[in-house]
Amino acid sequence: MRFKCFVMFEEEDENYSIAKFEAMLREKHISFFDVDEFEDIVGYYLENGKMSKAKRALEIALSQHPDASSLKLLQAELFLLEDKLEEATDLLDELESIEPMNAEVYVQRANLYSKLNNHPKAIELLTYATKFSPERGYIYALIGMEHLYRDDYQRAKEFFILAIKEDAEDYASLQQLLYCYDMLNNTQGAMEFLNKYLDKNPYCEVAWYYLGRIYLSQEEHKKALRCFDFAIISDDTFTGAYFEKARVLEIMGDFVKAIDNYKITLTLDDPSAVVYLHIGRCYEKMQDDKRAEEYYFKATHEDPQLSKAWITLADFYYLRGKHDQALKYILKVLSFEEGEPYFWVRYAELNRLHFGNLEQAEYGYRRAVQSGDYSYNTLTAWVDLMLTNEHYDEALPILSDIQQIYPHETSNFYRVAMAYEGMQEHENALTFYEIAVAEAPEWQSFFENKFNFKLP
Repeated sequence: MRFKCFVMFEEEDENYSIAKFEAMLREKHISFFDVDEFEDIVGYYLENGKMSKAKRALEIALSQHPDASSLKLLQAELFLLEDKLEEATDLLDELESIEPMNAEVYVQRANLYSKLNNHPKAIELLTYATKFSPERGYIYALIGMEHLYRDDYQRAKEFFILAIKEDAEDYASLQQLLYCYDMLNNTQGAMEFLNKYLDKNPYCEVAWYYLGRIYLSQEEHKKALRCFDFAIISDDTFTGAYFEKARVLEIMGDFVKAIDNYKITLTLDDPSAVVYLHIGRCYEKMQDDKRAEEYYFKATHEDPQLSKAWITLADFYYLRGKHDQALKYILKVLSFEEGEPYFWVRYAELNRLHFGNLEQAEYGYRRAVQSGDYSYNTLTAWVDLMLTNEHYDEALPILSDIQQIYPHETSNFYRVAMAYEGMQEHENALTFYEIAVAEAPEWQSFFENKFNFKLP
């Protein structure tokens, strides 16, 4: 996490400094940079996750400007990023003794305590830092984050609001603020804040976007669409706004316009499997199976690990009676996503209903339950296959679990009776059969017809 408030050069100047430094590294000679340039160079590498280059730049920077406090602060930040807490502590002690009114010293010391999960101390230090900083907004945001770490969403909310008041373009704080409202189940508060914010900042595409997301969650589709349109008017390259607008149009059944907006996102950003998937679904709803199939395959090719794409393709073929292909793609997704019970249920259903492979079907339901699917339908489908496959002793413990989880499902007594009868425990079978007939007479004909099961 970057704690330093970092002012970048104009783009051309920044690019020049980075290019100059990169050339220096390639040519293996040392060039002179002033302190501000080094701050930006190191900051650039840190923000882009290039730690080795950041460290190298800082090493050279301190060799040229050994007394620069701002560079030493960056050194402390690097120590903290590398969990070198003792080194960071010593350096911050030194800096505090030299510059006791430097807000950044206390910000970094707060970072240290935050790493130690001492969030109250971090908040104390950040609060102290606000006394010395003319730019308090980013410090308020950091205090808000510390409250978030403590799950104190109300206090976090208050500080994110302060941060936004200081800097209306602090969109990271805006996002965190809305997260707080969400955790506080205060959707109305979030909407009120965004509307007031937009009164003062009517061209803020980010605020329009988040307001649209809220309306979408409330199924107020026309209002959501209006918000996303305003976001796009404010920034016609805002990929997220086009995507959400397309989603709303898809929900509203305007598939042609939805596709148009999904395709715009593909021109603004890298190809997206999720976007391809949505386009395919739109075409499917338009009964254009050829194009739907085309885009589903594009989704799987773009991201072979996107399980939703494979299962959508499997369902596409299943609904069209192409069961071999459906099973093929279910097996594909199960090759890398074994822990999703829904996929195992689909595997079981295909084997049971269309291939007559009851042993594999039973296995599929078993894996679904092992993966966390304890729904009544899945459990009973599994048990019914056990009974059909004459695995009576295996069925009984599962039937016991079903009775505990779903005590009001009295039809289950028939299954218990069947299991005991299959194990040649006729007395127990008769006992449970009588209970079943007494408690759930409406199910008697079902079990007689499905399993040909009836006791005298």
